[in-house]
Amino acid sequence: MEIYLDISRLCIETAAQKKYEGLIRQYFKAKVLDKEKIILEKQINALKYFLEKADFPLLRNFCSNAGLVETMAVLIVPRQVEDMHVRLNNKTLPVGVFQ
Repeated sequence: MEIYLDISRLCIETAAQKKYEGLIRQYFKAKVLDKEKIILEKQINALKYFLEKADFPLLRNFCSNAGLVETMAVLIVPRQVEDMHVRLNNKTLPVGVFQ
């Protein structure tokens, strides 16, 4: 699963928080189908894990040291959520970003 985070005007942590909140609002809309809710639940759980476990100071440092000026980050979530990583400018962030 891939979750896209708009980082054009926000840091990656704030973008993840806003995406998380938006997905929760979408989940509770009356007309969301059960199939869509399952997908939303997976994305919500992945973002919750990311927000709880990511080392955001290290992540920001990686972005600034690499000279990345990106508008979109992609959170790559494999079957094992613990193995997730972030892709920026076709570069994968090191595993050490997560505690």
